[in-house]
Amino acid sequence: MVDGRRLTFETTGLLDGAFRMKDRETGTIWTHLDGKAIAGPLEGQRLTMVPIPQTTWGRWKADYADTLVLDPDTPFQDRYVRPVQIGVYNPNEAIYGDDRLPSNTLVVGVEVEGVFKGYPLDELESAGGVVNDTLAGEPIVVIYDSAARTGVAYRRQFDGRTLEFHNVSEDGYEFRDRETGSLWDVHGRTAEGAYGDARLEFVPSFISEWYGWSAYHPETQLYGTE
Repeated sequence: MVDGRRLTFETTGLLDGAFRMKDRETGTIWTHLDGKAIAGPLEGQRLTMVPIPQTTWGRWKADYADTLVLDPDTPFQDRYVRPVQIGVYNPNEAIYGDDRLPSNTLVVGVEVEGVFKGYPLDELESAGGVVNDTLAGEPIVVIYDSAARTGVAYRRQFDGRTLEFHNVSEDGYEFRDRETGSLWDVHGRTAEGAYGDARLEFVPSFISEWYGWSAYHPETQLYGTE
């Protein structure tokens, strides 16, 4: 929805190796990594980003048992068959972005107040799946659950406090804050503890290949290089 109008999108070519979108209603061209309108009648507008975590079907179904599933039996099946491999070297993509990381390295890309930072998945795993950080002056937590393949970031200020998170499990994923010991899940929800039915505030974040993230955001910071 933009200015109260529902838009319908389709792909229209590539920009720095990542696809662009066009809305059918106005013909405006949009970038998909940040939802910005870069050409056309709505140029300068931006779509609202919502959390869409990458995860496994088993974990998603366990968290949302009543979820709806896109039916693959449609007249457009021929468009679904192209294999997609992320995190695998592709010479056509290697020409984009910068060389601080191999082009197809997977990162959790995070944006706070127009400041960007990439967190490599292997760095997040080495940190136990949880990194407490500050970006654009905002305390954030970046998490990565390797079993669920979910990487996302949240503001870690809650109820007037700045929380510090850690993974207390030695062989799994148990995401707790040190201040109260409350348990949280990868969707930012409390599972048990002092805060009842609470939820951390999502900040724009998702798993991306480095070439696309750094090409779209050439000024991006990179975790582990400070």
